[in-house]
Amino acid sequence: MSQSFHVTSLIPNNQPIKPSNCGSGLAARLEAATLAESAPEASCAPGPEIHKTVIVVGAGIAGLRAAAVLRRHGCRVVVLEARDRIGGRILTSRKGDSVVDIGAAWMHETSQNNLVKLIPQLSIPYYYDDGAPLYFTEDGRAGSQFKAKKVADEFADYCEWYYDTHPDAPDRPVDEFVKEFVQQHQLITDDERLWAPQAVREVELWIGTSVEQASSKHLSYFITERNLYMKGGYDRIVDWTAQPLRDDPSILRLNHHVRAVQWNEHGDDGPLRVQLTDPQGAEQTIEGDAVVMTVPLGVYHHDLIAFQPPLPSDIQEGLARFSYGALGKVFFEFAEVFWSKDNDQFIYYPSPEEADGDDLAVLSSTSNSASSVRSSSASSTRSATSSSTVGDNILNYATVTINLWIMTGGKSLCVQIAEPLTQRIEAMTDSKEIYRFFEPLFKLLRTEPYKALPRLLNVETTHWTQDPLAGFGSYSADKVGDEPHLLFDALEANRHSRLQFAGEHCTLVANGCVHGAFATGETAATNLLEQFGIPFDGGDLVTATETSARSIQ
Repeated sequence: MSQSFHVTSLIPNNQPIKPSNCGSGLAARLEAATLAESAPEASCAPGPEIHKTVIVVGAGIAGLRAAAVLRRHGCRVVVLEARDRIGGRILTSRKGDSVVDIGAAWMHETSQNNLVKLIPQLSIPYYYDDGAPLYFTEDGRAGSQFKAKKVADEFADYCEWYYDTHPDAPDRPVDEFVKEFVQQHQLITDDERLWAPQAVREVELWIGTSVEQASSKHLSYFITERNLYMKGGYDRIVDWTAQPLRDDPSILRLNHHVRAVQWNEHGDDGPLRVQLTDPQGAEQTIEGDAVVMTVPLGVYHHDLIAFQPPLPSDIQEGLARFSYGALGKVFFEFAEVFWSKDNDQFIYYPSPEEADGDDLAVLSSTSNSASSVRSSSASSTRSATSSSTVGDNILNYATVTINLWIMTGGKSLCVQIAEPLTQRIEAMTDSKEIYRFFEPLFKLLRTEPYKALPRLLNVETTHWTQDPLAGFGSYSADKVGDEPHLLFDALEANRHSRLQFAGEHCTLVANGCVHGAFATGETAATNLLEQFGIPFDGGDLVTATETSARSIQ
């Protein structure tokens, strides 16, 4: 359901502030995945040395791809990674036969996603999780006539039409705009008018932020393409991308924390310099002919890396006018499966906030449990910041629960949450406290409501919001007032600079997705090849068509 990228730590004994690499296995695994069949132009061998050095900051998928492309063309590359593993926000946990992607878990836009080509080549098990989900409200499973979801879809279409027709209209929070939409809608029922704004909250589990913060002007509602779950682990893609870099131990430098970048636009004023802290805590400076920055968007927002001179004003404005969200994951492992084994996802909508008086009278007359609301203390608040509210629990928030029984064969559920709740849950250190908060949801999901929940074996949460290397968030998300095109325009305007940028936030197409980040790494590399006067070789099996075409022009 989501293009989520996460860092994980076990509960208890977690250290939220320290970036965690629990269970990845990428740091220790030196063998690289290879293509069973590969086009001749996809050779991993480095090209002839051309005496150009490029420093790549970050060993996520964008940084690895940029470095691999540059090395294939003869450049010397140095990849600086602050973590003790590669992969960045792609993190696969392997425990025995269990494979769980705690970071990125899906391939999106599969008909247009070149990374899909690697799945058969690398024999990676996969699963299309596009079956019909089960919908739930506080009173149980929703009926088949839960048409409020269709009204929510209609609002998303209206939203796109409205801003296409009125491009200068002010941006508005999604929550505010959808409530106005349903109030003015003359052809929906009263219960649909109450429930449609709740159904819109499903988008929170896509973009990672609340509808109170999300932009209506740039609403990313849902990708209609099929979503492919990486049942065999996304780390296989990371390994393949890193393969051309592994034969030289000086390339991938883990535990190297970049602090500052001294740059100039065309290299005319001497080499570019990157200041860092090495694994022993010593300060170092590395020089190169160019630098590719692939750190998360939040790192720039928090000024965690200094630039001298300051970044160009258009790039600064572009970074400032593009936000990021905080999609969280909470994994619960049970002794037995108590939920439906036939559905990929379970989607829960919280009760309407203003369901009182006349509203309750209207809703109580409907026949489906999906159209009824229970008056309770749990529906009296939606505050994610107050953990002491009486009756406050997960039923106050929209969630998407992933059925890992189907995905991986594990007796586990993965509950996805959005900010501001993510910050609250990720700060918790007591597994019992976390379970108590989520327990009402599990009771709803039981196929046999009269049976007690089975024994809980393990709880695991993400901790992106407390991780400085992730910029204290997960990935880019459009919030009210954002103008993401400013960043994309600025990157294009500065494509001839020796300072390049890549990452999921650096593309209009597939932003927030692995294949989007992957493509930006190649784009940054081809931009530099052009500066160095090195002809691009046309790419390999997974080169994006746009990158190849632009580089040949």
